[in-house]
Amino acid sequence: MDMSIMSIGTDCEEISRFNKIVKNKSLLKKIFTKNEIDYCMGRANPQQHFAVRFAGKEAVIKAINTSEKKISINQVEILNNKAGAPVVNLLDMDPGLYDIKLSLSHCKDIAVAFAIVIQ
Repeated sequence: MDMSIMSIGTDCEEISRFNKIVKNKSLLKKIFTKNEIDYCMGRANPQQHFAVRFAGKEAVIKAINTSEKKISINQVEILNNKAGAPVVNLLDMDPGLYDIKLSLSHCKDIAVAFAIVIQ
């Protein structure tokens, strides 16, 4: 019998909140990794990409923080694989501790993320 623990997390963000954040380099560095900042700033509308990554981080945190382990926003890095799908790296943690599936989406005004974490 599989004794895995599965939890879920979701988050949505208004993209307009990130219009000012994009210009605040010190705040960006507190929330996002260098890789995330480089990726988002290289896009036509960086605020959309920051918003959806922030939503993804929050969704992952909500899913993981239901267990005994607690993580913070700067421990979650969201990148893309070669096919463009989001990949979650948990910094300063055992990489095999969690299997995380993440879905990200955004439209003109809203960014949304859904995470499934298996432990």
